[in-house]
Amino acid sequence: MSSFYRTQTLKIEEQPIFSEVNAASGAVWNDCSTLMDFYQYQRGYPHAHRDFYFGKDCQGWMDKKLSNPILHSQSRQAVRERYFKSWKSYSALKKSGGIQQPKPPSKRKNYMTTRFKKSAIRFVEGNPRFGKRVELSLAAGQPKIDIPLPSSFDMSKAEHIATIDLCYNYGQWTLHFSYRYETATTETGEEVVGVDIGEIHPIVSHDGQDTHIYNGRYIRSLYRYRNKVLAEFSQRISRCKRHSKRWWCLTRRKWKRIRKIDNQIKDALHKQTTKFVKYCQGKGIGTIVLGDLTGIRNSIKYGKRANQKLHQWAFGKIAELITYKAKALGIKVKRIDESYTSQTCPKCGNRKKPTNRNYGCPCGFKYHRDGVGAINIREKYLGRFGDPVVAEMGSPRMTPPLGFRLKVRVASS
Repeated sequence: MSSFYRTQTLKIEEQPIFSEVNAASGAVWNDCSTLMDFYQYQRGYPHAHRDFYFGKDCQGWMDKKLSNPILHSQSRQAVRERYFKSWKSYSALKKSGGIQQPKPPSKRKNYMTTRFKKSAIRFVEGNPRFGKRVELSLAAGQPKIDIPLPSSFDMSKAEHIATIDLCYNYGQWTLHFSYRYETATTETGEEVVGVDIGEIHPIVSHDGQDTHIYNGRYIRSLYRYRNKVLAEFSQRISRCKRHSKRWWCLTRRKWKRIRKIDNQIKDALHKQTTKFVKYCQGKGIGTIVLGDLTGIRNSIKYGKRANQKLHQWAFGKIAELITYKAKALGIKVKRIDESYTSQTCPKCGNRKKPTNRNYGCPCGFKYHRDGVGAINIREKYLGRFGDPVVAEMGSPRMTPPLGFRLKVRVASS
């Protein structure tokens, strides 16, 4: 039996207690930082960011030390779990070198998103007058947070809710519901599909016969538009006195526009990844192999414009969306190093760096460069990378790449 998560976001009206609760979460985070410094000092590691160490007893010891007059005990524990997760991520980055000079989670916080676990959540069906509501528990002696829910809220899924996060984002309060579902282990096929994640084409896949290219020019246009909006507003805001009425007005308008564009980008990424995963399900794919792009930004030096595009490249988000959607369908997802996969000829094994969108080899083989990357990622996973006997590219089993363009509705004039 495996499990997967789904999330749902709900906008809510502001209540005075919200700011107090998130300030309390920030205070607990600061307490964790102080206790961690004390723990490291007691064990002879005065500089935790340089000589980080904690034993199995550290988390339990810290739970006993943490206290707050506002937060529920499970909410305090959630802050502590997030704090230790940040330390573990920092430690992994230092060992792998994925980011140059990573910073430890030692920055103090005034506010922080508050998480309520299942024991602190109670749904009330109510009557037609009061409607549906959710009650979030705080510390003993504190009144519960009573939040009305829309009439369209599906109460039948309430039993699957694992956590609820109280978030503040540029003037808007939201509840983030996390649903946990159990799924029976399903038998999937033995077919393997290789995926090359690109900046122009977010997904290029090859399953041994067919190559599919998911066009990402609409997503790139949204990023360009986002940069243009930021530049225009930044220029106008720079002429205003900081925190003046005009400054705040322009800042609010800027982030309203940016949120809308970010939602469009998120929607496009979801549609592309959903289309790809459903194709894999229909084709009976058992394993999706993704090229690992960790640390690729460290070597990016192509000029100002190209660097901006590549640093905004959402390859991590695409991999995350594919992973959780495939897991929900019982499809395995693996990651492998994709070094030289776009430069190696699948027919003869010769290595040649392509100069445009098409790959051409002296042996006569020609194909789309991202398609070559997807082919070689698949072959590399199967242990046949660089083997010229693997694929007879002149045979009928190799089909030309098929492109998919994201269709978006355009407002009529």
